[in-house]
Amino acid sequence: MKVRKIYWVMAMLIMALTTGCYYDVITPPDPNAPPQNVSFSNDLQPIFNTNCATTGCHGDGGHNPILTADKSYNALMSGGFVNTTIPTESILYQEINNGLMPPTGKLPQTQIQMVLDWIKIGAPNN
Repeated sequence: MKVRKIYWVMAMLIMALTTGCYYDVITPPDPNAPPQNVSFSNDLQPIFNTNCATTGCHGDGGHNPILTADKSYNALMSGGFVNTTIPTESILYQEINNGLMPPTGKLPQTQIQMVLDWIKIGAPNN
């Protein structure tokens, strides 16, 4: 009976150790990948609303560019934050890709890739 209990405990321990491991594969944005179609209003603005357009950051009366829904596109385009000629040199892309923005933590790679793809397709106001 004791041996059976030891085997049971060992089996549970092995199972816990082998199923408790999780590896998250993080792939960095690929600046050479063909761009996907990205909508500024449907894909990027929700990212800005959640992570950037807050009081004290890039909300009204905050730091430039102002990223509220009514001002974000014009602020990004007229402020020199987007470089459609060399998308990877855009200030917007560099700040989020390097993890400098937002200060709460680096955006997920999928969102960073969306920003890059939007710039690559010409940064349309769509």
